[in-house]
Amino acid sequence: MIKFSLKEKREKFLFFLGMFLITSAILCTAIFYNYGDEVTVSKTEFSRKVNEEEEFENLVAEALPTADTTYAKIEKFNPNVEALFLENDIKGSIGAIKSYYYRRPYDSRYQSFLYASKLYENLFYDKRELAGNGNDIARMTKLLDECKLSTRQLQQSLGVNH
Repeated sequence: MIKFSLKEKREKFLFFLGMFLITSAILCTAIFYNYGDEVTVSKTEFSRKVNEEEEFENLVAEALPTADTTYAKIEKFNPNVEALFLENDIKGSIGAIKSYYYRRPYDSRYQSFLYASKLYENLFYDKRELAGNGNDIARMTKLLDECKLSTRQLQQSLGVNH
C-alpha cells in the first residue's frame, strides 16, 4: 500500500473538490439556466393554442349536423329512383363537409373533415354501384335462364335426350 503524505492528501482532496464543483456548476447551468424569455412566449403560445382548439371544437359542433344529415340521406337514398335533385343534394352536402377542411388545410386536425367527406363520397358511390350491380345480376340471371331454356329446346329439337 502506498501511503501519501498530508500535503499530497490535501492536494488530491482539493483537486477532486475542484473537479466536483466544476462538474456541478456545468450540470446545474445546463439544467437550470433560463436560456431566454420562454415563460412569456409559452403563455402566449399556450393561449393561442387554446383559442385554436376552441375554434376547432366550435367548427366540429357546426359541422356535425351536416355530417349526420348527409349520412342519413345516403342511407335513405334509393338508386333505383331517378331523382337527380337527391343526388345533387347529397353531393352538395359532401362538398359542404369538405369545405370545412379548406378553412385551415395546413392544420392536421382539419383533415378529419376531408377524410369524412371522402368516406361519405365512397359510401354514396358504393351504394349506387351496388344497386346497379344488383340490376345487372338480375338481368344476367334472366339471360342465363333464357339461355338454358333455348339450349333445352335446341336439344329437344335435335332429338338428343339426356
